[in-house]
Amino acid sequence: MKKLALLIGFIGLAWSGTEAPAYADASLRVQPVQYQESLRKGERKKGFIDVSNPMPQAVKVKFAVEGFRQIDNDGNLAFYPDEQLRQGIQLDYDAFEIPAKKSLRLYFIADGTRLPAGDVFAAIFAQTIAEAGGASPSVRIGSLLLLTNQTPSEHKAEVTALTAPVLQIGSTLNGRAVIKNSAQANTSSGFFPTVTISLWPFGSTTSIKGPLVFAGNTRQVSFNLPSNQLGIYKLSASVGGSRQERWVIVITGMWRCVSMALIGLALAIFALRFAIRQHQRQLRK
Repeated sequence: MKKLALLIGFIGLAWSGTEAPAYADASLRVQPVQYQESLRKGERKKGFIDVSNPMPQAVKVKFAVEGFRQIDNDGNLAFYPDEQLRQGIQLDYDAFEIPAKKSLRLYFIADGTRLPAGDVFAAIFAQTIAEAGGASPSVRIGSLLLLTNQTPSEHKAEVTALTAPVLQIGSTLNGRAVIKNSAQANTSSGFFPTVTISLWPFGSTTSIKGPLVFAGNTRQVSFNLPSNQLGIYKLSASVGGSRQERWVIVITGMWRCVSMALIGLALAIFALRFAIRQHQRQLRK
């Protein structure tokens, strides 16, 4: 399997993908930064990553496959060697020299017969090979592989907290929900939960794709949604059957101007009535 295609386009050309290339240093770039795929039982699928060398000289790069896991509630990751993943994700090349200002397309095969069943979390790393006695340090960047092999692992989440300003004034409705992957900690379960934000009554409902959250961990999902409402509403955030709620006063969109006009009118009426009463008192004297 030695089909490593060398792209002839210069780095200055626009990328055709929708994701921005990952940067670890000016000497190496990779795209896509994230790759998602599902495999049926016994299925093998081919994918690729593009590794770019924007430097004016050629660079030697070696490639490796590792596993990764989330280590805290901020989404930080730890990487580790995993022989099963290395066998199940086969790279075209272990190393290659990328010419100056050129890109390299590295193909790989995700082999469902060799990978563990369920959620699979791996990374393909590209690392520069430092020249002996050279001053430039080695640079390592990578692309995350989020694979589902056969039946996915249990994907169940709960909303553990919902925070939002009690008084919502502006053009948007904002707040933050905390989502927990309720699968047993240290199991291979991770997914992007869909959080539903809603206002009751007469409000809107919006679904938001949350960040990747591993088993036993929590992640924060912030929302800042366009709003055009006036009144007291019950704000809720839900994932599946789990829900958190709180009451908020909403003055958003056109209702800000309407509210200001009504307040101004009320103040004018109050001032007028006060002036009339003062005038009547003076007439009685």
